Amino acid sequence: MNPSPVGSDEPRGTVLVVDDIAANRNLLRETLEPHGYEVLLAASGETAIDVALRAHPDLLLLDVNMLGIDGFETCRQLKARQETSGQPIIFITANDGTESLVEAFRVGGVDYVTKPFKAEEVLMRVHTHLEISRLNRALRDQNQELSSLNRALQAEVRRRQQAEQSLSLLGQQQAERFHAGGTLRHDAPCYIERQADRDLLAALQAGEFSHILTSRQMGKSSLVARIAHMLRRQGTLVASLDLAALGTNLTPDQWYDGLIARIGWQLQIEDELESLASQWERHGPVQRFIATLGHILESRPDQRLVLFVDELDVVRGLPFSTGEFFAAIRECYNRRSESAAFTRLTFTLLGVASPSELIAQESMTPFNIGGRIELHDFSWPEILPLARGLRPDGQGAEELLERIYFWTHGHPYLTQKFCRAVAADNSVQTTTEVDELCAKHFLGRKAVEQDDNLLFVRERLLRGMDPACCLRLYRSIRVGSAPEVSDNDPALVGLRLSGIVRFAEGRWVVRNRIYERVFDIPWTDRVLSPATAHAKPA
Repeated sequence: MNPSPVGSDEPRGTVLVVDDIAANRNLLRETLEPHGYEVLLAASGETAIDVALRAHPDLLLLDVNMLGIDGFETCRQLKARQETSGQPIIFITANDGTESLVEAFRVGGVDYVTKPFKAEEVLMRVHTHLEISRLNRALRDQNQELSSLNRALQAEVRRRQQAEQSLSLLGQQQAERFHAGGTLRHDAPCYIERQADRDLLAALQAGEFSHILTSRQMGKSSLVARIAHMLRRQGTLVASLDLAALGTNLTPDQWYDGLIARIGWQLQIEDELESLASQWERHGPVQRFIATLGHILESRPDQRLVLFVDELDVVRGLPFSTGEFFAAIRECYNRRSESAAFTRLTFTLLGVASPSELIAQESMTPFNIGGRIELHDFSWPEILPLARGLRPDGQGAEELLERIYFWTHGHPYLTQKFCRAVAADNSVQTTTEVDELCAKHFLGRKAVEQDDNLLFVRERLLRGMDPACCLRLYRSIRVGSAPEVSDNDPALVGLRLSGIVRFAEGRWVVRNRIYERVFDIPWTDRVLSPATAHAKPA
């Protein structure tokens, strides 16, 4: 490769020549300038650093042996600065010994020219390294541009996904845009996906046991419906056991037979399981339950079986102990070490209860063999698609949704119900009018007495375990003087299961502004007052 002559269209570069001998500086300038290079001169390492910082040359020709700081130290200092670290440096040295050359490359040089230097060699090396530097810059610029385009593409994909979800809301009747209470269909347009969706699906696909123990109306059943649909499409056998649907006035035989019947019905193998019942009629109900699961697994060796057990807190109202039921779930897990079939069985347990409320013996509990799935409130980015359902024309919809979020902080039930109220009233255009609607639907005395969620929170606080302790802890949280308590503290567990508090920025706070207004300090003091201890709560 030959350096281009003067007059070539190829762009030249700026070269900083650093040498403490004026004759050498002038000779290098006379060599480079006729070939179109702009030449800057420096007589010392200190001056070279100043010029490099100010003029940003494209390349340096740097003498090794100079008065003051030598060429190696000058190179080190230039490479240590972000502004000059990318400038290529060619050393000029009278010492072509191995040790000197190795040091030149060690401190960051890209090449070297030995004295006395030849003009053609200097031109060739300068041209080569300027070209390499130019290509490297072009490559970095292209990479940055590609990264920027990739980020823009990802943002556009997210925007379009949100737009598609928003557009799907437009095609629904107003009553279907938002859903408050009950289980959503797996394809409901107002379903909001959260981290829990991804965590639960990943756990089940990995064969892990899991549990979701949280307050009511957090979207547990809708989450199960959606994940169950995904698993069935993948070929997994799925049964959802709603314990509330079985009833409570039952004998152990009736209750376990009910579980087996619901599994058979959902897997469409009722007749198959019925024909097996006579073989196990002398077995106890728990043994029949485990044997049924074993038969399903062994007769379908290519399929996994996932059982969702919902409404776990119902077991506390049964007329018999259900400790054996939880022990049976743990036994299914333990059998994995003996039977490969049971490695394809997975449970997810859901309810509004703490593990200690459901089973006292730690050796029998299934809650320490699986992971806890956290079901959090909707985040602001997650609920943005709901804005389109508020106003089909989109006018001011995001501002209205932002004010709804101000009150609910993404609580699933409260957010959906509030959105439905705003969507049904086209006269609501401002944040002040949103506040007035909030007062009407959630803050007034009539609303407090009728809203399902507010009633649940109140009853859980006043009818749960040791309500006085729960309320005292809640009051201290309200006023910002809560003592340090462990996650297993009964009072804190009670508050968490009521849904009235959340953990944020290292401390417990009231869940949202609706709860702050409804369950305020006067209300807390009133229900804690000995004078009203036996009165009906306000």
